[in-house]
Order: sequence, then C-alpha cells, then structure tokens
Amino acid sequence: MKKIYLSLLISHFCFAQTINFSEALKQSLGNSKDLKKQELNIQISKEDTNSITASNYGVLSLNSNISRTNHAGYVFMGKLSSREATFKDFGFSQMNEEINTTPKDLNYPGDRTAINNFVSYDLPLFTGFKLENYKDISKLQEKANEILYNLDKKNLEFEVLKAYNGAVLSKDYLKTMKNAQKNIEFIHNSALEFHKNGLVTKIDVNEAKVYMLNVNSKLVEAENNFNLSLAYLKFLTSNELISDVEGIQNIYFDFENEEELYKKALEKRDEVSLQKISIDANNKNIDIQKSSYYPQVFTHLEYGVNDNKFTSDQDKDYYMALLGISLIIFDGSRNALVEKAKLEELKSKLDYEKLKDGIKLELEKAMLNYKAKQAILKEKIEAKELANEVLNQAKLQYKNRLISMTTLLNQETNYEKSQTMLLEAIYENSLALANLNLVLGKNIKTGEEK
Repeated sequence: MKKIYLSLLISHFCFAQTINFSEALKQSLGNSKDLKKQELNIQISKEDTNSITASNYGVLSLNSNISRTNHAGYVFMGKLSSREATFKDFGFSQMNEEINTTPKDLNYPGDRTAINNFVSYDLPLFTGFKLENYKDISKLQEKANEILYNLDKKNLEFEVLKAYNGAVLSKDYLKTMKNAQKNIEFIHNSALEFHKNGLVTKIDVNEAKVYMLNVNSKLVEAENNFNLSLAYLKFLTSNELISDVEGIQNIYFDFENEEELYKKALEKRDEVSLQKISIDANNKNIDIQKSSYYPQVFTHLEYGVNDNKFTSDQDKDYYMALLGISLIIFDGSRNALVEKAKLEELKSKLDYEKLKDGIKLELEKAMLNYKAKQAILKEKIEAKELANEVLNQAKLQYKNRLISMTTLLNQETNYEKSQTMLLEAIYENSLALANLNLVLGKNIKTGEEK
C-alpha cells in the first residue's frame, strides 16, 4: 500500500504543471465544449444553405406503385394505361341487349394488378423570389453563427482571465498567510523568551498564541481557496495536471477619448453585427411574404411503364411533360403577413438603437469603474507600505517594552489587512481592464488585439 501511495505521489509531482495565462487561454479555447458546439451550429447553417441551393435543381425520383383492385374505374384505367383495353371491356359484348342494359364487363371486371414504374423530375421554375430570399436568410444565419462563435469566445476569454487571476489572488493571499504565520511565530517565540526572563507577563504569551492559532486557521482557509481556484481553472482548461499559476495578467491597450472608444465599440461589438443581421433577415422576410403576389411556375416531367406485371416492354411505356402556373387571385392573409414582417423589421431597428444606447452606457460605466479601481490601487499600494513601516516600528517598540502585545498584534493585523486589500485591488483592477476590453468588443490574446 505504501509503495502504491509513493508511486502516485511521485507521479503527481512529475506531471504537475505551473501554467501561465497564455497557455491557460489556449487550452481553454481548444478544449471548450461550448465552442465546439457552436462550430457545429456553423456547419448546420451551411448545410441549410446547401439544402436551399439544391432546391433550385429540382427533385429526380424513381417510383414504383403496385396495387390490386376490382374497382371498375381503376381496372379500366389500368388496362388503358397498359394499352390492353378491348371493346369487350366497354361492354360491347352486350350490344344486342336493351339500351339501358348495365354492361357486366365494364361495371364488374375481374381483379387486376396495376404496376406503374416511373422516373419523375419536379422543378420549381419561378417562386416569386422566395427561394432566393430563403437562401439569403440562410447565408445570414451562417454569418450570425460565426459571430456567435466569436462572441462566446470573447466571453470565455474573459472568464478564463477572471479564473486565472482569481487563482493568482488566492496564491498570493496564501503566501501572505504563510508570511503572517512566520511573523506571529517569531512574535510568539519572542514573548516566550521575554516571559522566561520576567520581562512580560503570561498574558502576552497567550495573546500571541491566540493570534497564531487564528492565523493558522486562515492559512487552512487560504489553502482551500487556492485549491478551489485551481479546480475551476482545471475545469475551464480540461487540464487536471495544473498545480500552480504564474503572475497576474493585465490587458493593456491605448486609451483614447470616450467618443472615439464608443465609435470603435460600435465597429467591434459582435452584438451590433448580430442586430444588423437581424434587420437584414427581417427585410428579406418581407420579400418572402410578398412572393405570394407573384405567379408560381413549376414543371413536372415523368417517364414510366404501366402494366399488370413487371416489364420493360416499350409498348407499355408513357411520358408526361407538365408546365404549371399558379397565381393567387385573392388571399386575405397575404397583406397581414407582409405587414407583420414589416413590423418585425421595425422592432429589430428599435432593438438596434436600444443596443447602441446600451453600449454607450456600458462603456461609460466600464471607464468609471476602471478609473476608480486605478485610484484605489494607488491608495492600497501606499497604505501597504505605510502599514509595513508601522509594523516594523511597533516590533521595535515592543522589544523595548514601550507598547503592549495587544498593540503589536493590532499592527500585525493592520499589515495583513493592507496586504489582502492590495491583492484584492490588483485583482479588481485587472478585471476592470478586462471588462473594458470586452465592452470595446476586443478579443484577449495576451494583451494584444486579435
């Protein structure tokens, strides 16, 4: 059992990986099941387009109809179709009887098998531009699915950055707690020495020990949070070997005035492109509804063999060529459908205007949030440096017995808080940058615009 455990432990350390953001992003994008599903949607929309294109070439089919009946009409038509009808089938064998005589051969024929084998070709010649417009809509759907793929990709990139930086935050907080543990152990040991020499009371020792126990519990919590962060990163990347992360990842780009950024956001945002596609598709739908005002022209070609048995006898063959034209004179629903399509187009245009207003608000909020996070980060850096100076002074004062253990521990607490708040500010600043990048419609590629 010990050998197996040792083997697993060695295997874990041999294959454990420290991952950077670029690699985490690459693995997440490459292994994402949602992105693979969206790729399938793109292929499905292409097949829909192919299906509509194929409709322009018509349908060629091979058919075989086999029936057996004693229905007088079908039997008579079957004999005519196979060119086997005789005067007897008309009832001429009873010509010498009265005029109102019911002809037995005509009305009560024997059972007959009818076998009709034929090749047919159906082709729409003109559909009022319906097929053309359906094909255009299908092409728009292809484009929409490609845009949705990139939108999902951007959102995943943001989620990976958020998860990765979250793991870095957990790692740095874990380091902070480990340093705090070392510091409090030093303070506790110093208090013990002072107590042995009668310089401090037992209360100082106990206070330090209580603080040390609390730090130990925070360390356990920090280790758990780091493991949880890694677990989520493993889920996103589909890489179970990740054991550590590198430094924080920030997305840097040039900041222009807000008006220029807004223009760029309208150009880059996938949601804007999708809404434009929606407007185009609704416009095409209006043309589809108008197609019923045009004549529909189609053709049907057929060549086959008709007999009471399977045969290739050319005497039994036939052909048919049909040209059909259909024009609806009145249909009260047509105008309603056209008006409905126009209203749908108007809705999509209103959604487009609403989206532009929404992006402007998003950009303003993202800019304000980023500026606030920048200011907070600056303050937290300064606060941490000052807290460190105060702590060092407090240690010296306690050593000279100028302050109590309680005061020293309060300064230790303040320093830990300042470190933690700085880490959180760094993390929040990275998210503010990434969110602004997302609002501007940019992809993340290790800080470069894709």
